[in-house]
Amino acid sequence: MEENKKAQKAVSGLLSRQDYLVVQGNDLAKSFGGLKSFEQRVLDYCFSFVSENDTADKMYEVSVLEVIRHFGLSASGNSYQRVAKALKTLNENTALYLPKTLPSGERGILMTQLFDTLFFGEAGTVQFRFSPNAAPLVFDLKKNFYSFHLQELARIHGKYGLILLKLWESYRHGHEYTTTITGSTEDWQGWFLGKEKRVTAGRFYTNVLKRATEELEEKLDAECTLMSYKKGRKIVSYELTIIDKSKLVNP
Repeated sequence: MEENKKAQKAVSGLLSRQDYLVVQGNDLAKSFGGLKSFEQRVLDYCFSFVSENDTADKMYEVSVLEVIRHFGLSASGNSYQRVAKALKTLNENTALYLPKTLPSGERGILMTQLFDTLFFGEAGTVQFRFSPNAAPLVFDLKKNFYSFHLQELARIHGKYGLILLKLWESYRHGHEYTTTITGSTEDWQGWFLGKEKRVTAGRFYTNVLKRATEELEEKLDAECTLMSYKKGRKIVSYELTIIDKSKLVNP
């Protein structure tokens, strides 16, 4: 009994406050805030390959030149290196923590990765495959939550704008024109800044939330209203309402 208590404590302490336990596909959209803007865009490019009838073991293939052209880069050695570096970062920084229950009923946390394979060939071939544990989440994300298209993603260049766009879609129900996202200040900073970094509430608003909402309003015909809630003098949570004005019949 004592050993069970120790194991339970170890499992509960396994995830630091910054690590994100992924339960369903829309959680996946909020899991990689530590990636830089270009890395976020390359990851979205990888997600765009998924189609309705794909199986979990499918290997996707594209040429580096196609990736470079998609992002409007010059076909220079620096661009090839930039893509290679982004793929390397995706391989190293997309750890996933998934809840799992063994047939015996024992519950725990499965520590795995988003990608099973990432290959960068000397002739410019790129291959990638999602891990067996992550693939169902990717398919669920693409089917139910990633309703925006690559051309929409291409309009958003800022890292925080990209993250907010994914948050918007992960909280959106169907094609509703009004979406509300709520969370503690720790939730919000985790979504946007990743595992390690934390800043003051003032800096987070000015450098992150304000930039992200302004980019969506400017480029995607959205209207954003942010409410902050305090406990005493300290901001403890945010509520963001996004209106998709393109869906309004009589704007």
